[in-house]
Amino acid sequence: MNWERIEPWDYIVVHVADEYSRKFTMVAREDIKQSLYEWFVSHPRKLTEWESFSKKSAQNLLYRSLRNQALDYCQYWKSKSLGYETSDLYFYEPDIIEALLPAVLRGDVTEAPVLNLGMPGKPSAPAEGGNMMAMMAEIKAAYLKLNTEDRHILYHKYAGSLSYADIAEELALPSDDAARMRHNRAIKKLITRLGGFRSYLDKDKTEEVRQDESSHNEDGEQGQETD
Repeated sequence: MNWERIEPWDYIVVHVADEYSRKFTMVAREDIKQSLYEWFVSHPRKLTEWESFSKKSAQNLLYRSLRNQALDYCQYWKSKSLGYETSDLYFYEPDIIEALLPAVLRGDVTEAPVLNLGMPGKPSAPAEGGNMMAMMAEIKAAYLKLNTEDRHILYHKYAGSLSYADIAEELALPSDDAARMRHNRAIKKLITRLGGFRSYLDKDKTEEVRQDESSHNEDGEQGQETD
């Protein structure tokens, strides 16, 4: 692929490389950029397909894929520098977070559910082997780093067991849908605080991607958001 194909999107490469060089200080910014350029070289058909959409849709899809590329690259080199394997990483899933939050926020370990974490292809969670307290402590520490609005949403939902309609009334939100959206955003931010989502790398094949499916905002890598 020649530079003329990549140049219109170079601002995304620069932005993502800057972002991940701050998150992974042991990885050089220029090395991250090189990895992102390699994504373009290995995905010419996907780039052609996405460029047929509106510029905004193509931009959002590229942000998502390049962030995943950067995350995978940086996690690999972080593991090398610290002496562990990327297969050792544990990624918190939303259903695990939501199952544990009532016990975490009420401070009652007896409420913690029995979790079936023996899913194939995933490393053991820190809660296995009787270490549930370690997982709950990690979630609590991440929760305390959220902003006040996000903490209130999660507290009302999981400590208070309120419905979305009740949360909307309590926090003066326009609707239960607004409360649900803010809850989902808070869960994503919490997972980001816990290390982020598992990266998913693209294959260069034609996929049916509707423009309305690409409505990730500019900060939407696998649902990851920042304050």
